[in-house]
Amino acid sequence: MAQYTIRTGDTLFLVAERFNTTVEEILRLNPNVTNPNIIFVGQVITVPDRPGTTPSPPATTPTPTPRPPVTPTPTPNQPALTQYSSIIAGLARNQPYTARLIGGLLYILILEQRVFNQGTPIRIRLLKVNVTNATIVLRYPTGQRFELVVRRRPGNTEIWRYSRERFFTQAEGTVTIRPNQYAIYEYTWNQRNVQGVQVTPGEFVLDAFNVARGYANQSVSINFEIRRGVTPTPTPTPRPTVPPGPVACTGENLLRNSNFDSWVNITSPRNWVATNVERTTQSFSPPYAVLMGRNAGQSSTLSQEFPVTPNSNNRVSFRLAENLADAIAGNFSFGIQVIFRNRAGDVVGVSPEGPYSPAVIEDEQYELFTFTTGRIPATAVTGELVFTFTPRPTNTSRVRLDSAEFRCLTL
Repeated sequence: MAQYTIRTGDTLFLVAERFNTTVEEILRLNPNVTNPNIIFVGQVITVPDRPGTTPSPPATTPTPTPRPPVTPTPTPNQPALTQYSSIIAGLARNQPYTARLIGGLLYILILEQRVFNQGTPIRIRLLKVNVTNATIVLRYPTGQRFELVVRRRPGNTEIWRYSRERFFTQAEGTVTIRPNQYAIYEYTWNQRNVQGVQVTPGEFVLDAFNVARGYANQSVSINFEIRRGVTPTPTPTPRPTVPPGPVACTGENLLRNSNFDSWVNITSPRNWVATNVERTTQSFSPPYAVLMGRNAGQSSTLSQEFPVTPNSNNRVSFRLAENLADAIAGNFSFGIQVIFRNRAGDVVGVSPEGPYSPAVIEDEQYELFTFTTGRIPATAVTGELVFTFTPRPTNTSRVRLDSAEFRCLTL
């Protein structure tokens, strides 16, 4: 075996050709490289020492000394991001973006376009990429993992903020991002201001913040425009039906068909709202489990709404396993959140968890995941548990889910 240092312009495909091997073999020799599309200048990898091949001279970039997990202190923005251009291009996929490097994290803020018709939902994606050789541990004082702010230009008047009137668990939490990996957060803004009214056309700037300790005051921003193109969407009316609630805190599992034993058909688990899933007999609790990502290249969701106890603390638990394809590591994120609503159907709180990368989900073997919601709002009468599977380029893996529970712990 030999050591090779990644240079500017390298890809795993080019390195494999240079050493007369395959990308799959390089990935096998380097289990820390979990995404074949993400390698970094200065990164040292193991390659086969093939007879008759001459390795290209290593980069002059010094190899960082591995360190134990740390919580880094942000440094001033470094404007020169040329060395990360291939990473950014692979993740942005020809969509408008801005990027900023802060404390070893490369932030990439992505929109689907720069100009939107009035009333068109605006999908926002924020990626936090670890471009160091050390594990980064982000520490959060609450359940909130990001902040989004929309300001109108000129004047920079704030018109909308993601966290306003939202509830987040008050328990501290951490997100661990290993080298070459990243966390992704998504939100769709409906173009309504803080009063719930459709914004008028104009030019705007979106600021995205990582709210971890030491990072909260540094953001990445992107400009966009809203043009008059459709009739402004009306203020939403209360939903006509809401499951009965509130309920007493008995400790029982509030989810129906929680083990996914009953199915309307092979793609529809009873009592759940699902997209891009299918039934599988590879279960933790026989006979069935749900396979999220029936099509491994498309997003998948699974959700259920149920009555809750106001002011209660609750525990969410479930079993996950990565379903590998041809023994190739996956390239996806898996997120969970509980959305709390009042009797009018308005969102009064959100308890997020994750997202998880393939590195923290066991291959083929079920593993127990659990978290608590913290005390939920006094006006909440329903909760909606939402699982989200989001594939990235080259992904071929899927996720098996079984034995989901939502239990009230205390008042």
